[in-house]
Amino acid sequence: MQNYLNNNISLIKEYQLLYKDGINIKNLVNKLETEELVTHEGFDYGRFRVFIDSCLLLLNKEKLDHYCKGYCDYQELFQEIFNDEELLDYIAFVKNERISSEIDGEYLYYSLDGKKKTPWDQVATIRHAMAHMNIGHFMSQERGLLIYYNLYNKHKGIRKDWGIVFEPILHKFIKMFFSNYSYGILFKSTFFSKYSFEKGRMGNEFNFYEITCNKINNAYHFHLMSELAHIYNDFEKLCAFIMEHKDKLNIKEVPIKDKVDLSIYNKLVSKFKLSCKEEYFYGLKTLLDFETELSNFLVHIGHFNDVLYQYSIIKNCGNFTNSEVEMYKKQLKEVILELKEDENAKLMFELGFTYLMTVNFALRTEDDDCKNMKYADVNVSMFIYDRDNLNKYVIDNNVYESPLQHYVIERMRNALMHGHIDVLIGENGEVIFIFSDNYNKRKEKIEITLDNLKSFLSQECLYNGVPKETLILLAEPIEGRKN
Repeated sequence: MQNYLNNNISLIKEYQLLYKDGINIKNLVNKLETEELVTHEGFDYGRFRVFIDSCLLLLNKEKLDHYCKGYCDYQELFQEIFNDEELLDYIAFVKNERISSEIDGEYLYYSLDGKKKTPWDQVATIRHAMAHMNIGHFMSQERGLLIYYNLYNKHKGIRKDWGIVFEPILHKFIKMFFSNYSYGILFKSTFFSKYSFEKGRMGNEFNFYEITCNKINNAYHFHLMSELAHIYNDFEKLCAFIMEHKDKLNIKEVPIKDKVDLSIYNKLVSKFKLSCKEEYFYGLKTLLDFETELSNFLVHIGHFNDVLYQYSIIKNCGNFTNSEVEMYKKQLKEVILELKEDENAKLMFELGFTYLMTVNFALRTEDDDCKNMKYADVNVSMFIYDRDNLNKYVIDNNVYESPLQHYVIERMRNALMHGHIDVLIGENGEVIFIFSDNYNKRKEKIEITLDNLKSFLSQECLYNGVPKETLILLAEPIEGRKN
């Protein structure tokens, strides 16, 4: 079975190929019908789910802290998770396992060092492990259903903790807490409108709106943000909603022309062949609110991957009749159809797959199972950086062998692991990625165009020394489940 990093590359490329001619949801449904889509085992899709979840957690953890720290009560959402019918058999299984039978309360992670941790401490442990690629030993059932996996935390080579992550529970938790999506905690919403809420009238030019919730009476009104996400395309409902709740909302209104040079943006439109009004505005929104659109992309890919994961398990477990498999297939088709709203996110998908490849490479630099990368072989000449920052880095860290490679790759890795990534448009309509390494008093950034980033990621030397295969650890079947 492919190594975790290689499995990620395979599925990123496979999904990218599916979307290369545009986002055609009907075409995906047809390919599920003929089973052209299902080319991997459930174990592969399950590990890729872990990868997508880690991207969401790393991208949005600090943003959630920024918008909601001190105002976010996880108790209600945990109750919802632990009462989820899909998880009841799994939770009972965990309680009966020797290794985890003594767990009590809310749990995403269980320390095998015996350390008691609150849910948020568990999240911090998991985030740290994901950022440093300190995860592995995936335990699954024979047909691919992931049960749990191991992680460890270490600091300066000294292990601080190790334990097991309950993957199905963590997946549900990340989906609700860290997706910045309407079915969970949505901490920001953006849209375009010709109506000016500041002036109270319709204008000739579009405005760009960013809406967050004010913190009132020690509470953050997440339900308002979810409601807003479902109505912002209905002008009358939107106006009524904002008038009713304006004291609870923080509304930023900026004319589009003050946010972006539209003559330059039109060059990008031509370059990426954004051929209709919807693609035009989705592309513009990608540039103006990249973090939200990147979250939406990850949710979409995770949603789609989950369909293939579930179908692969159902089809291959041998416990379902053909008619039952077809029934599940019909249900999963409906799930894919829910993704239709993203059909115009053409630019974001182009950028999103490159982001996934970049994160995967960043994890490669942290993976203890890989041989050390030969930094001298890596070409980083296409990056833009501050030479004074490089010189300071060399002196402070005594890095005199391949210093530029170390500096650039470390800045990129740090930015990705803390969710500090953005894009802007260059003078010729090219997309430029911005990786910002902000930690304590350090505020440094590197830049690279999309085309150059793709070229950087295509270097074979980046993955030299990565194991090709990994062992599979099998678990007993979960009672109460056919699969």
